This record gives sequence, structure tokens and C-alpha cells, in this order.
Amino acid sequence: MANPLLTVSNLSVEYPTRHGWLRAVNDVSLELAPGMALGVVGESGSGKSTLGQALMGLTGASQARVGGRITFDGQDITGLTNKAWRRIRGDRIAMVFQDPTSTLNPVLRIGDQIAEVFQWHRPDMPQTEVRRRTLGMLERVGIREAERRLRSYPHELSGGMRQRVVIACALALEPALLIADEPTTALDVTVQAQILDLMRDLIIERGTAMILISHDLDVIGDTCDAVAVMYAGRVVEFGATDDVLAAPQHPYTKGLLASRPRFGHNQAVAPIAGTVPDLRSIGTACAFQPRCAQAVDLCGREGPPLQGFVATDSAKVPHRVACHVVHQEPRS
Repeated sequence: MANPLLTVSNLSVEYPTRHGWLRAVNDVSLELAPGMALGVVGESGSGKSTLGQALMGLTGASQARVGGRITFDGQDITGLTNKAWRRIRGDRIAMVFQDPTSTLNPVLRIGDQIAEVFQWHRPDMPQTEVRRRTLGMLERVGIREAERRLRSYPHELSGGMRQRVVIACALALEPALLIADEPTTALDVTVQAQILDLMRDLIIERGTAMILISHDLDVIGDTCDAVAVMYAGRVVEFGATDDVLAAPQHPYTKGLLASRPRFGHNQAVAPIAGTVPDLRSIGTACAFQPRCAQAVDLCGREGPPLQGFVATDSAKVPHRVACHVVHQEPRS
């Protein structure tokens, strides 16, 4: 990928516990180009949100230990101080969190919360310009009667409108990278579709790159150019969204697709057997091996590397899989 905006190399994130360090993200590497949308999927506990927080520099409060390297727009941002992160966060990199109710300050008016983004990162901007841009952001995210809503408090808005305000805050300064962590989970299907369309339109319009974290493979399929499937802190499959969803190769990805309900299909839902493993007891084996019907002896001894499944020079996003069985199968 030529001139990637974001390069993550061998990223690991460990949290301190009573029983030692727990590795929530394990040796993750990926690249993201400007204007590209990357979906990150997996069960709860797979490391998706921790990955997003690490890319935003939000793991320091939990005393997490971060290894590897994160390069953003040519700058190594792995070990930035809190002061340096405050200059980037909300300006060059922004995040939309899952719950808009807990994201917004309940005692501040909507207009003040959006204006704060401009006041913090553009302190020399005249107040008249701050107000004009604040009003413009509310209008751009589709909030009607924006002039009146500037004076509203969060509790006076619906869930969908609150999430639109959060998106307005995140996109106010036209960040190069937007990280959206389950931004539509608490919304009904109709509002969910509106929010996703809004985010995608704004990203296309501004050339912003996006990482969309979700449990919903259908949402990823409709929104993202590429997808990373995570399990137990690792990326086990990565590729163009159409390739991964149409022809999944890792047994875990196949299980996720088989376990989703499909409207208009008579095919029964087939949940993945077992549960997500305790990250402290994985060792060197493949983490998915206890739940995998295709596992071989090698899977119980060592975890497979993430490597190319189909070698093609024309593919913009190469398809990579971390599975011993897949790579041992003969190919024509």
C-alpha cells in the first residue's frame, strides 16, 4: 500500500491484573490508506475496543503496557506524552464511542460541546466563526432546527440525535482518521442505517480514513472496504470485505458468518461451539483450536502466523489468514 496514513506494526497491549499481565491485543499489524474504511469484527473480548483505544492513546489511564509501533501520517505516535496526544486527539484522530449518553456531558448544552472542539484546538478562532462552524456541523449531520438545538441539553435529544452530535464533535476539525467503536449498537435499525450512511458520506466527501469496530458483519459489509477479523487479541483473517465475506477462509470467520441470522433465508443459525478463551491460558497454541472442528495436532502446539492466502499482484488488499489447516491444503 503506497503512502499509508496509518501503519500498525506488531502492536500489543497488556493490562496489569492480580495474576500478572493480560495481553488483550497480541501482535497486530495493519495498514490504512487515506479515504479507506476498515472494519474490525469479532466476539466480545477479542480485543477490538482495546485496539481502538490504543490507536487513540487512551490506554494510559489503565496503566496498560503498549508494545510495537503505531505510525500515523509518517510520525511514530506510540510513545507520545499525554500533552502531545491532546494536540492530536480530536484534531487529526477522532473517535465515536458506543454510547452517546455517556460520551456527552449532561450539564452542557449541545452547542457548547461542539464549540469546545474548536476552542481547544483552534484557540485563535473568533467566537463568531466558532458559532458558525458549530451550527454548520449540526446541519451537516442532519439535525433539524439546528439553531434551536444549539441550546438543547443531551437528555432533550433522542438516541439517534445524540449520536449525530457525537459524530459532529468527532468530524468538526475534519480529522484524517476516524475510529468508530460500535457507534450504532444502541440504535434501532432505521436510525442505524441513517447514521452509517451519514458517516460514509462524510468520509467520502472529506477523504477521511475510518476504522469501524462492530459485531455486525452485515454493517461491515455495507460500509467497509477491508475487514480484519480478531480473535483472542489477534487478527486471524484480513482482506477486502467482499473477498472475506464471500469466501471466508479461517474457521472462525466461517463460524461468525454461519451464526448470524439472515432475513429471508431458511438456513438455521449455527452458533460457534464453546466460549472465548481465558487470555491467560492460551500459551503458544492457536487460541481457536479448542473450538475448531478442523484443528490438527500442530494447532495445539503453535499459533499460526498471518500470511497470504492467495498471491495476486492485482489485489489492492491482499487476503491473509492465520490458520495451519488453510495453508496446508493443496491449491490448484
